[in-house]
Amino acid sequence: MLFGITYLLLYVFQVVFAEIRTENYVKGGSAFTPSHINHIKNQTRQLFKHAWSSYMEYGFPFDEVRPRSCEPYGPDYNDVFNIVRNDAMGNISSTLLDNLDTLIIFGEWEELEKALTYLRKEKNRIFDKDTIVQVFETTIRALGGLLSSHVLLTDLFSQKREIPAKFTKLKQICDNYDGFLLEMAHDLGKRLVVAFDTKSNLPIPRVNLATGWKKIPSQLKKETCTSGATSPILEFSLLSRLTGDPQFEHLIQLTFSKLWTSRSALNLLPMTIDPKKNLWLDSITGIGASVDSFYEYAAKHSIIFNDDYMWNVFSSSYKSLLSHSAQGGGNTDYELIFSNINVNDGLIATSWIDSLGAFFPGLQVLTGQVKDAMKTHATYLKLWDYFDSIPERWEFITVGKVSDYEDNQYKSILLEWYPLRPEFIESTYYLYRATRDPMYLQIGSRILELLSTKYKAKCGFNGIQDIRSGEFQNRMETFVMGETLKYLYLLFDVDNDEFLHGDLMSEKGWVFSTEAHPMWFNKRLLPDESTRSKYSSLSGKKKYTGTEGTHHSSPVTGTGYGLPKNKKYDNFFTKNHFKARFSQCETTARQPESSGLLASSFYKSDNLFHFDHKFSKHLVRPHYLPQTHLDGSYIELSKPFFDIYGLAAPQKGHHHFQSSRPPSTASYDIILGNVSEMDGAEISELYSTHNSHPITNLHLNKTITSGDLWVPDLSSLRFKVEKLTHGNIDTTNSLIDESYIASMTQRGISNCCRINEDELLRILKVNGVPLSPGAVIWTRTFSIQCPKDGSSPALDITDDGRLVIYGTIVENMLVLPL
Repeated sequence: MLFGITYLLLYVFQVVFAEIRTENYVKGGSAFTPSHINHIKNQTRQLFKHAWSSYMEYGFPFDEVRPRSCEPYGPDYNDVFNIVRNDAMGNISSTLLDNLDTLIIFGEWEELEKALTYLRKEKNRIFDKDTIVQVFETTIRALGGLLSSHVLLTDLFSQKREIPAKFTKLKQICDNYDGFLLEMAHDLGKRLVVAFDTKSNLPIPRVNLATGWKKIPSQLKKETCTSGATSPILEFSLLSRLTGDPQFEHLIQLTFSKLWTSRSALNLLPMTIDPKKNLWLDSITGIGASVDSFYEYAAKHSIIFNDDYMWNVFSSSYKSLLSHSAQGGGNTDYELIFSNINVNDGLIATSWIDSLGAFFPGLQVLTGQVKDAMKTHATYLKLWDYFDSIPERWEFITVGKVSDYEDNQYKSILLEWYPLRPEFIESTYYLYRATRDPMYLQIGSRILELLSTKYKAKCGFNGIQDIRSGEFQNRMETFVMGETLKYLYLLFDVDNDEFLHGDLMSEKGWVFSTEAHPMWFNKRLLPDESTRSKYSSLSGKKKYTGTEGTHHSSPVTGTGYGLPKNKKYDNFFTKNHFKARFSQCETTARQPESSGLLASSFYKSDNLFHFDHKFSKHLVRPHYLPQTHLDGSYIELSKPFFDIYGLAAPQKGHHHFQSSRPPSTASYDIILGNVSEMDGAEISELYSTHNSHPITNLHLNKTITSGDLWVPDLSSLRFKVEKLTHGNIDTTNSLIDESYIASMTQRGISNCCRINEDELLRILKVNGVPLSPGAVIWTRTFSIQCPKDGSSPALDITDDGRLVIYGTIVENMLVLPL
């Protein structure tokens, strides 16, 4: 009883203590009590009002407002090849279109009414402009904004629920809405979809909103990125479903299916294609620029339209990324980096990652891969710690001499700008919703502080043109309000006060588009016959049959090898690892322990600072920033936050808020067999009705336990291995000594050759599947052909059942006895 009272008092003390100190920590963010959350949420709202009012006063009706000079900004009519400027601007009030739903989310009802009034007046003229735009950017920003706002205004109050008083005005706006935004979306969609009406079924990347694509200069039609070719499948499909006009969904499905069918043997798509020549222009892929939203929309289209085919596309692609692209991500790794690789052999193709890849943790959360998401997110968090931003491209592999990095401290920044991209805060939002770890609120608080000070300009917010020098841009793209501020605001909605997180949306099955437009589809949104006739008559002379329903196919499966038929294995079962990981969502991967104490589980990590050590040559704070990590800029080391949320971290053993020793062992990949056949390799998890099952006919005292892996076929595998040699620290923070090496090498006699007695191999991952410390991979026995020249074969077996690769014993892979 005394313990219970003491515990209660301690908890109350923490809460009261945090509440009292809130005002002292608002700037850096730390307490996250109700009053603190309310403060930073209102602060975010004020930043949005500043940006919106600046645009309406100085930029509207042009596409953007220049935040430093307070000038309107639109297309470059003097230089049609200025695609950096022109691709996202078409003299169509882009900021307005991209932020209609943002006005709804922020509760700006008066501004919403003004915007709707303007659009209703201009709906027949706004897109009739002699401007060249990129189809992808215009689709996700303008078309997506129109569709999302139409669905919100049409279906938000369709179910009979009690309406909170603060949404009364919104209900009135919805009641007065007559669907004209869908008419605008249909008009814009017709101007964009012509890009897909080609002989190759591959889209031209740009169109003239008034004249189509045939008069566009040939230089602007040569290269279409994979994202641009496939991503409109969400907006185009929704447009077809809402209007009954099938041409949009029909054409985009032809493109998507064609590209997916032309994937490499590794289930990967390159980044760019020539739509006229019908040829891939490269053999590189990753998760960032040019290919990012292909993965995103495969998953999100599957969710919105319950499409098994698209889910199979995503899960197959994700499996391939883990098998070939993922660097790190093992059970002892803090970070997970998805590198750019060759689509044909899976080998690393570039030494950099880009800031657009920071969206991927959010997608991982959405698809149930929360543990992977935290590790992927950690990489971008470290970049933010050092740069107060994320460089457009950052090199993580040292190319050239190490001295080059010492002579040029910014060599790792390959592209130096940061236009206030939203992807990092987007993933932070998703991770907080999944884990409720306060560290993600702390990250948002730091970003809010920088937006309020460093990035705030007279007429909006300016990004950085050069991270190395601190030079600012004079531009505020539409996504600054539509995504960056929107995700930040929703991150701080911890009590689900906003309608997106509340009862009004609980049964919609909504997801955010790649431009943060909430979208969903249900039978209430199906067009009636008069609506179908209306849009059919507006769709032009050419008619499309479209595709009814959705594609369906079974997910990719393994070869289905089971354990050998033997009574000793009757209590053991196998489950396909990749199929199992998509069968349920990880929702509590990093939640604080159930002690009830204020805590962040970030401080329970043994590897919190391994990234800093590993990439010390690539992480150098720019000269204009404080050269200490103790000023609050290094988010994990913010003292106010640590004082509160570090209280429940372990205090004994080697847990003294220090990182474990970084490993000094070498790690590398070993590929066995044909890499193109890896997708069909069986990687199964072993589980038992009992805790373990002893193996009695081996010389080893080894047991099969739940968590071990079953890999019956060694013909097509990619191992990430760690080389264990005397005197090195391994990935589990253990010192490898001679006796440990000798304990395995001296008693093992192989069939073919002399064993290497100086080292061992430890498998960390097999085909992208991480192996837990202490776990074992089991395989079938196999025939061995000894080379006639006496050299070591690729695979061998010791007499005590251990696998040998090129003469070196593998510590954690054994042959299962029959």
